[in-house]
Amino acid sequence: MRCNSDKLTLFMESKVREIISKTIEKISVLSPGKIEDVCLIRSRKGKFIWHIALSGGKKIFVKAVKPCSKNLSEIKLYGKNPEYLRSFLPTVYGVIKKYGYCWILLEELKQLPSANISFEDFKKPIEFMAFLHAKFYSNSSVINNKEIDWAPCFKRQWQNKMNSIRFIMLFAKYMWYFETRPILQKDAVFLKTVIKNSKETFSSLLDAPHSLIHGCFEYHHLYTIQQDSIELKELRLIDWENVSFAPITLDLVYLIEKSIDCGINDTMTLSKFRNECLNYYCSVMKNYSIDIEETKFRNLYNLTFAFKIITHFIFEELKKIKKGNSSNYNFYRNQLFVLDESLNLIR
Repeated sequence: MRCNSDKLTLFMESKVREIISKTIEKISVLSPGKIEDVCLIRSRKGKFIWHIALSGGKKIFVKAVKPCSKNLSEIKLYGKNPEYLRSFLPTVYGVIKKYGYCWILLEELKQLPSANISFEDFKKPIEFMAFLHAKFYSNSSVINNKEIDWAPCFKRQWQNKMNSIRFIMLFAKYMWYFETRPILQKDAVFLKTVIKNSKETFSSLLDAPHSLIHGCFEYHHLYTIQQDSIELKELRLIDWENVSFAPITLDLVYLIEKSIDCGINDTMTLSKFRNECLNYYCSVMKNYSIDIEETKFRNLYNLTFAFKIITHFIFEELKKIKKGNSSNYNFYRNQLFVLDESLNLIR
């Protein structure tokens, strides 16, 4: 397996060299130039990202992804490279389809340091997130903005699946998790109440404030712009494959909870850290004349967090079923199709 992986990496590196060599002269900001160094910085699940050093000190990122259903939204987004999202996307030099992959040429970025992060480090990412959410904010779960009608819609994917009793049974099965994690014990009472009724559960998500969301707004997806080896303070987001028009709390759950799981270097308790992040987000949204009722919003956040965690457990169960009994796997797989294909919360 390792051997096959190495062969694929070498094959992909040869192709990225070929594509850059043939494309560079067509991109005015990079021409003239030639490749001086190619460094693979990420290879995961058929996705590759390289750091390319060109002559004259120019540097770019190249991302290669398979044009499958999960990646189509990101490919479409980079292909459109819309003006109204330029403040959130890295500069896109080109999207090339060749050799069964989409090759996305991006400006050089620098990842935010993720070690020893504290609440103060979170303020700028939260401000950046609020800027995105406020730009496309809506109290409706239906897309009414033609600029983003290309984005997958949370409601469209969910409205015919709300009453799946089998799914609700699986969903409730993992509620025990919230009683075993101390920082969530206070939230468990609310979560149990909500999950008793499937319509209430999913209606809560559909009635939530919506916006265009990144869908996987994790700290390590945040980068700063590099220009002439100088780091600018402007933030940019990469990895947009989960972009959608959906409840704004999905982005917050990814940013806050993923960082908590990775460890926070802060003197405040984890529950206080979570509350401070949510309060700060609400205060920033007020700067955009968007008032969010904090208690209701916190309850919605809890539900979203429960949803994400529980779907992770369900996916783990699906993997076990797949190894033992394929007919059971297909049965559950059909019930959970919406989670895997529509929300992209299962990994």
